[in-house]
Amino acid sequence: MPDANPARIVVRFPPYSSPSWQERCLRSLAAAGHVEVTPVFGPTLPGPVDLIVDLSGDRVDPSQLTAPRLAYWSFVYGDEPERIAPGLQEYVAGGRAAYARLVRLDSLDRGTVLKEGSVKTVGPSLGATRRRLLEAIVDWPGQLLKEALEEKTVAELPTVRLRRRGAVSHVLLRIALPAAWLRNVLQRAAQKVTREHWAVGVIDAPVQQVCQSFDPDKIRWLPAPPDGFLADPFGVMQADGTLVVLAEAVSWQDGRGRIVAFEARPDGTLTPREEIFGFTTHASYPQLIEHDGAIYCIPETLAQRRVQLFRATAFPYRWVADTVLLENFAGADATVCRHEDRWWLFVGNHDDQDEAKLFIFHAADLRGPWLPHAANPVKCDLRSARPAGPLFRLDGALYRPAQDCSVTYGGAVVLNRIDRLTPEHFSERPVRRLAPATKGLYPHGLHTLSGAGNLTLVDGKRHVVAATFLTAPWNRLTEHLNRRLGRKNRVA
Repeated sequence: MPDANPARIVVRFPPYSSPSWQERCLRSLAAAGHVEVTPVFGPTLPGPVDLIVDLSGDRVDPSQLTAPRLAYWSFVYGDEPERIAPGLQEYVAGGRAAYARLVRLDSLDRGTVLKEGSVKTVGPSLGATRRRLLEAIVDWPGQLLKEALEEKTVAELPTVRLRRRGAVSHVLLRIALPAAWLRNVLQRAAQKVTREHWAVGVIDAPVQQVCQSFDPDKIRWLPAPPDGFLADPFGVMQADGTLVVLAEAVSWQDGRGRIVAFEARPDGTLTPREEIFGFTTHASYPQLIEHDGAIYCIPETLAQRRVQLFRATAFPYRWVADTVLLENFAGADATVCRHEDRWWLFVGNHDDQDEAKLFIFHAADLRGPWLPHAANPVKCDLRSARPAGPLFRLDGALYRPAQDCSVTYGGAVVLNRIDRLTPEHFSERPVRRLAPATKGLYPHGLHTLSGAGNLTLVDGKRHVVAATFLTAPWNRLTEHLNRRLGRKNRVA
């Protein structure tokens, strides 16, 4: 781009965007530096322009695709990308994820993907889903423009074919909205009669080998507790071959997660599970860190609104609070690793779409101080954002396991290869998806992948009918009769 004159950017906004959203988008574009940003309303361009950012969803004038000197950018939405109202395609289809892509339009029916992501749909509300998706993508044009200005290029993904509906198809789509609303309401009701049952499994291979040749049928499932489930396993292999496992244990009685420890000995026996932290609030995802001869743990404790480091005094059953890494932050599945002389913390924010958005913090020392990444949240994608276990190296590259929550929570593990990780920049790409065996004991989810020496720990999910659903009508009848009898006794 020329240095003397600012790049001229024109922006077309969709009619459903709020003034505050438009203002934020314009600020983000202006922050890219040395640009002149002008909003336009209508088909006419204000003279020569360098970049058109067309977010309107209106029909594209083919002659304008080549009018800007740099490119013609547009948002497209849906699992099958098209220029359509955000969230509409998934709402009608009943999907759990709503997709967005910022593309460079190469023609009316093809575009090069510059950035993509997804958010969780908001139940039966199309408007709420639209607002959530727009909030997640509002800064994308500004971020991409800044990268283009700084690096003279924009990282490109493969091109995608854009769906183009006819007038009749659009009418039918709108006609389907009432039926879609009813279907979505019934889906949410159906979810309330089931509950998730997780179990811990062991694969007799190191995590690097598992990732190269994953076979869900080779998972050896450990016995599940009769009064609940186990999930989020992390382990340490001892010198004598004993595998020490920390995991989340949930009781059906109160639904609260607790961190337990147990040992899988070389003879195949398991020691009794023992609760090791004694939190009064829900706890899960006890990531283990070995550093300078000590063993640390970062359990997830959302209700305490902090990310807390604990140190083992007698591993694995005795721990002391060490350092608060993040204060007033409802961290979800915090995962720490050492990379290129810095510590990195990957985490979701329970206050801000913890299944879809990824936040990164970094520090020179494990105990901090921890600084936020310049691009937080660095990623918004329900398919591959939320952490799913410790990072690991394979053939010299750093890999980050993440959850695919696009169909169901913790539906599969996605392996992301990190291409760039600095305090200012982050990029990764999904390279493989590890899915559960569809005909196995736990066919509905897989959301932790954790190496422990020459073994790998996973967890699996199946949906079961909740006992409370079966007993609730009887309990309500009993309560009603008790109240009636109580009133009669008082009258007598």
